[in-house]
Amino acid sequence: MIEVMTDLPDRVLGLRARGEVTAEDYRTVLVPAIEEKLSKHRKVRLLYVIGDEFKGYSGAAAWEDAKVGMKHLTSFERVAVVTDVDWVEKMIKAFGFALPGEVRVFDDDDLEDARQWISEPPSRGHLSFELIEDKGVLILKPKGELEAADFKRLSAEVDPYIEKAGLLKGLMVVTEHFPGWDDFAALSSHVRFIREHHSKIGRVAFVTGDRVVSSLPRIASRFVDAEVRAFPMHARDQALLWVGER
Repeated sequence: MIEVMTDLPDRVLGLRARGEVTAEDYRTVLVPAIEEKLSKHRKVRLLYVIGDEFKGYSGAAAWEDAKVGMKHLTSFERVAVVTDVDWVEKMIKAFGFALPGEVRVFDDDDLEDARQWISEPPSRGHLSFELIEDKGVLILKPKGELEAADFKRLSAEVDPYIEKAGLLKGLMVVTEHFPGWDDFAALSSHVRFIREHHSKIGRVAFVTGDRVVSSLPRIASRFVDAEVRAFPMHARDQALLWVGER
């Protein structure tokens, strides 16, 4: 059976699995609970507790689980799974990277840590950005290890402009040294953002003092439609003029 947990923030759905989970549990408990949360929030978080008393899923429940997962794959910004069940823990660790949001596994003894993590305020992220609409230029400034939420915030800002204007004239990335990614979900979100937007950007300028970042134009030109150049840190104004020329 599946029980809905209480005493959690409104954007967090808490579920506890006991005994055998059946298709009926999905139809009468899990699906209505998810849809109720999504009627109030665009993105929700999931705390899923699978204790020692959990016996497994019926065959029909496994099918329902697959259907729910496909339908709501992008609806969860965070998922915390609390369990000591070995096969569940291994499965989440093996396939959790495929989810767009953050996924963490906690031991049974760490339930309170899971509650705290799933309930904490959304990160403000480590990517600052400025959209100069009259120039059609987007400026990005990484300030620390990039997070998946950074690219969600960025898409929410940029996509309406691109839908209205058709494309960005230019993108300028200003970073002394590239800070990397917080986790695999952040890397996946970065790759997905590039894949979805590279054909809608005319020029990309990397303003940097990092030799590795400076070499990116040679690599990027093989994979993106945009014209790409690197500029030293002291040539930021020149870079801004270049990306906004088209």
